[in-house]
Amino acid sequence: MLCEYYKYVLAKNNWSSRKFIEEVLSLLEKEWSNKNVFIIEAPTGYGKSSISQTISLYSLNEEMKSIIVFPLRTLLEDQYSKFNKLITQSGLLGKRYMHNMGSLYLIKPVTLTTIDTLSLTLFGIPPEDFEKVVKLWSGTSSGSLGHYLFSYSSIIFSNIVLDEVHLLSDSTKSLNFLFLLIEHAIENGQKLILMSATLPSALLKKFEEYRLSFSGIKLKDKLEIIRFTDYRFCDDDFINERKNKKYEITLIGLNVNEKFDKIIEYVKEGVRKGFTKIIIVFNTVEDAITFYTRLNNENIIEKTILLHSRFNENDRVSKHEQFKMLKESDNYVIVSTQVIEAGIDISSNFFITEIAPANSLVQRLGRFLRYDKENLGQVLIWYEADENGCPICYKNRYKVYDYGLTDRTLQVLKSYCEHDSAYKFRWFTTSAKISFHNPESYQKFLDNIYQFSDFEIIGEGIRDLLKIFMNLETLSKKSFDKYLEIEGSFVRDEMQVSVITENIVCNLINQSNEDKIRNLINSIMPISIERLQSLKVKWAIKIEKEKETDNLNLKLIPIETYKLNNSKRLFEFILKNQIIALTVEGEYDSEYGLILR
Repeated sequence: MLCEYYKYVLAKNNWSSRKFIEEVLSLLEKEWSNKNVFIIEAPTGYGKSSISQTISLYSLNEEMKSIIVFPLRTLLEDQYSKFNKLITQSGLLGKRYMHNMGSLYLIKPVTLTTIDTLSLTLFGIPPEDFEKVVKLWSGTSSGSLGHYLFSYSSIIFSNIVLDEVHLLSDSTKSLNFLFLLIEHAIENGQKLILMSATLPSALLKKFEEYRLSFSGIKLKDKLEIIRFTDYRFCDDDFINERKNKKYEITLIGLNVNEKFDKIIEYVKEGVRKGFTKIIIVFNTVEDAITFYTRLNNENIIEKTILLHSRFNENDRVSKHEQFKMLKESDNYVIVSTQVIEAGIDISSNFFITEIAPANSLVQRLGRFLRYDKENLGQVLIWYEADENGCPICYKNRYKVYDYGLTDRTLQVLKSYCEHDSAYKFRWFTTSAKISFHNPESYQKFLDNIYQFSDFEIIGEGIRDLLKIFMNLETLSKKSFDKYLEIEGSFVRDEMQVSVITENIVCNLINQSNEDKIRNLINSIMPISIERLQSLKVKWAIKIEKEKETDNLNLKLIPIETYKLNNSKRLFEFILKNQIIALTVEGEYDSEYGLILR
């Protein structure tokens, strides 16, 4: 049955069939009634999204509903346009994430959502009812907790697909949630499909050896792992096409004061060689903005675009449309942060990236020579080096990543390279020695880096979360208590806070009530609590209703410094006062995003 729906997906999209996906769907059909969890590993650019579409159509017509889950909104928007071509009947397809309420309570038969929204909805505190739960917690209401059973049921009656699931392996908290979701799916007889291009063997071993809390049996008995590198599923045509991709790889350590100048030089050199589809990835938003500014001053290539997490909702949509236009061009430079890793459908023939853990590095390079018949290119991987040539370490991290894992990635990369005697911290290799396109090659690369101990889960923490579901009558309350305890996310290690610049707030004050509220919502952006603590924050903003007129107004509340320096106090302050955003000093520009001072 799944194979028939796959044929329909191919016809609607004018796609060619992929041998491995045919095998995947055949195996899913065979094991659908026996297994609950399916892990599918397939290369970047192979067309894994067709699996999501096939399962959605099958669920829609043969079972009940499906939820397709993405780690980032940029990927969700990219995939939504593809689903929209497939599911054209009104009311069947929807998306749900912060400020986008196209599928309230994830109720549409086919819903695309984010991992954050899924986690809140599963625990009975969906964004739609969040305010009611906060009022009960703060003692300002004793009424209904909303439709939490409805939202919970919306999930347990769905087949769930998690795309780019490797991103949930980055921290213990996100891994705990993933294993909780697995336990919950098995106990409720659901199907959970986990997909990624980069799944280290050590992580798969962690899945196989995990014992289910409620039965004690190994997850392996309820799990089917389907890997592209398994000899049973080899797609020789794809492998041979990938082997035709030839490129040089340069690995270089750069001084913090020279890095932008050196990268500009490499860009100019690449353009002289004819490589004019360029992607440049930085690990921090600040570096991406600074380099993009420098790049525009150089006027090397006319079409440039900047992509990172600090754009407001309107500009996110605009960036997505710009990406569609760039795909038709042969001359562009994309400067991005790691948001480009997760499934963005764009390609390049010159790829420059800062060092990152191996999973992220392979995912990033999925945007390099991505398409058929793109065979020649160049890769530059760089890192900020100290005087000894080691990656710069700060608080056991390299930028936003674990230092040990990043350094391990660097050392394994060096093992594929030859040192350039003319330059102290530069090494060279080619795709013949390590290919980021051939799964057999990069799988060995991943497995040389990741160890079983890199993927830590806490069984007691998972069991603690599972207990919340034992009494549905108190689900929302107990979930919210846990939500407070773990500081604002079931998935992310670090709390995200919505901010807005003071000059935008000043502009909003004089607008009509309707425009004021809409423009406020569309202007806020998330930043991490760690980044917030280094900024000047003067006001907290809430929306308040006038008793006499029911008009909505913005109210500015002064915020004390001590709250900013303690994430739990800040979180409770935001919740109790129903704060929409905090004001920060900085500027906002639709091209550059939020520039913080």
